[in-house]
Amino acid sequence: MLIDFHSHAWLDKLAAGAVRSLAEKAHIPAFTDGTLADTRRVLHGQGVDTFVLLNIAVAPRTERHVNDFAISLVHEADIIPFGSVHPDSENALAELARLKAAGVKGVKFHNEYQNFFVDDEKAFPLYERCAELGLVMLFHGGKDLGFGPPVKTSPARMRRVAEKFKGAKIVVAHLGGQRMEEEAIGELASTTVYIDTSYASRCASPELGEKVIRAFGADRVLFGTDCPWDTPASMLAWLDKMALSPEEREKIYSGNARTLLRLP
Repeated sequence: MLIDFHSHAWLDKLAAGAVRSLAEKAHIPAFTDGTLADTRRVLHGQGVDTFVLLNIAVAPRTERHVNDFAISLVHEADIIPFGSVHPDSENALAELARLKAAGVKGVKFHNEYQNFFVDDEKAFPLYERCAELGLVMLFHGGKDLGFGPPVKTSPARMRRVAEKFKGAKIVVAHLGGQRMEEEAIGELASTTVYIDTSYASRCASPELGEKVIRAFGADRVLFGTDCPWDTPASMLAWLDKMALSPEEREKIYSGNARTLLRLP
């Protein structure tokens, strides 16, 4: 079984514009047109059985619309939708309760697009409530190709959050820190956070990827692509270059996701 823990799609009416603007901002190609149908075509066509679909509330005014979309997908057999909340929204705590009641299993934070540092205390009530509700928090980790410094979710800042909220379910994307992998090892490997492999096949060597996986342990690594910016085929080929045992691969490909999300 293969679970993609990190993918993106948009409402059909928004998909073309979203993909075009994001691709131009980061100077990277897209492998889908951003619609749910095309995302399914690529992911299922390349071996993914189930995928976590991440949404981002880039501003307080978009929060409810983003979460309406996530909630609308809760009963899709092949999708695990995540919602999103913004720390500047006066309705963020209520939105977390609404997501939980609807059966959503997690939320996505992207501190660059949401424009706040991950260890800014204004977000702490949201992290605390997510922990209380058992919602998985998935954070963009490290640099983002579309943004310059300072990095708002550096491994060092992420470590402060991990230590403050030790009971929370935290996933840090992009090997714990995109293009900051060594710092991720030093700052986060000793914590309890999970990491995912999203976009790593495009910006980290298999040797570096395996070093990160060994530091965190296969029990805390989740397969993810960052589709539409990468594909399952590329990520699987990247992982195939590593000396991972069948048991380790099973954990990374689906076992850890099933445990974290409490799936059958």
